[in-house]
Amino acid sequence: MLIDVKKIFDTYTEPVSVSVSADLSEDDFPGYTVPEPADVQIDMVLSAGLLELSIRVKAQVQYECARCLEECVRPFEVERVYTIREADLEDPDAELPFTPEGRLDVKELAYDELLLEIPTVLLCSDDCAGLCPVCGNRKPCSCRHETSDPVDERLSILKQLLKD
Repeated sequence: MLIDVKKIFDTYTEPVSVSVSADLSEDDFPGYTVPEPADVQIDMVLSAGLLELSIRVKAQVQYECARCLEECVRPFEVERVYTIREADLEDPDAELPFTPEGRLDVKELAYDELLLEIPTVLLCSDDCAGLCPVCGNRKPCSCRHETSDPVDERLSILKQLLKD
């Protein structure tokens, strides 16, 4: 969906609110997906030649825990406020994804906000212990192995050097 920001500057009479559902299921996110449409709320107020744009994106993120590999779904909510000058609409280096006609791509902006806000390492919980290096089950596991850390055979020479 495109919002004609240039038109808002030209014909502004009252605050503008837009609510859309953005399908980001086909977009490429690093290590997670957004399988359901994200709810996007945009509010714009023009004052003294500056357009204040606030965006709120609510999305369900599906991912695999980086420690235990469990499939998880977690909600994320991103809020951000931008201040736009009319000259920004024609600036090719503008912070927001404007088209040459002065329109704002809401889906691209929602994608960018989620991409910047969601951490690159996602866990099922803050205290996730991960997988047991011996049996491969989630910790704490019930396998009977030594409590000392297993040593990779390729690194055993280093252990010998430390003893010397």
